[in-house]
Amino acid sequence: MKKLMLVAVVALLCAAPANAKELLGAQLCGAGGCTTERQAGLFEGQGGPLGDGMVTPPAQVGPWYRGALLLGDRGKVYGRFAFYYVPDGRLVAQPGMDGQTTTWLKAHGALGGLLERLAAKLRPFPAPKLVDVAINGKLASDPQSYLRLYSIGSEAKTYPTDTRSVQIVLETAHRTPWSDGNKLVVYPGSNLLMRDGEIVSIPGDVAARAANGESLTVGGGLPWALLAAAGAVVALLGVAIVRFRPRAAPRPVPQAYV
Repeated sequence: MKKLMLVAVVALLCAAPANAKELLGAQLCGAGGCTTERQAGLFEGQGGPLGDGMVTPPAQVGPWYRGALLLGDRGKVYGRFAFYYVPDGRLVAQPGMDGQTTTWLKAHGALGGLLERLAAKLRPFPAPKLVDVAINGKLASDPQSYLRLYSIGSEAKTYPTDTRSVQIVLETAHRTPWSDGNKLVVYPGSNLLMRDGEIVSIPGDVAARAANGESLTVGGGLPWALLAAAGAVVALLGVAIVRFRPRAAPRPVPQAYV
């Protein structure tokens, strides 16, 4: 599907203080701390420093960093513009604000090189662990399995026609690129998923399970009822073997002769 154009410079200027007129560099933070590099000339073309202006599909869940562009004037920093950086693919996420969904872009040129250098000095945050998942406000079972929604799907051939949609909210202990203003909506009648502005086609069983708050583990999760029944059978067989096992004949007791 045709992707929407996004001019990142507009967002930057709106987020920056009135006296912040230029980009002075960037800071990147990982699991062990932060590192900063000053660099001029980050404005590159129409799309600005955060990408080429073209929205890209969201990154799959994996290692990530927390970042900030340094905004200022005449070499003095007056503000910061927060973002997330996923090194796999050099993807940058602008967290959703004021009702806007999270936006993903590819870091090109000077900024891409800058972030790659900073990331090489840091240990990334690990892939997130979900605390809860809300399905239209109700908690889902097996929350961690819902990260699968960022790794499945193929190009959608149509738009949703459902009268029913299910909003999914991923919750983590700390904000991450996949749990900070992100938008996940499943349309079970059309087997479609909207994630951060991208619409993809997903398997019907996954759409149904997500809409019902069930586990999204591959294969629908372990068949616990079947495993429990099998365990009970094994236990009964064990008891039967012990009960009916032939007993050894008693050994003769030696007689004492006087």
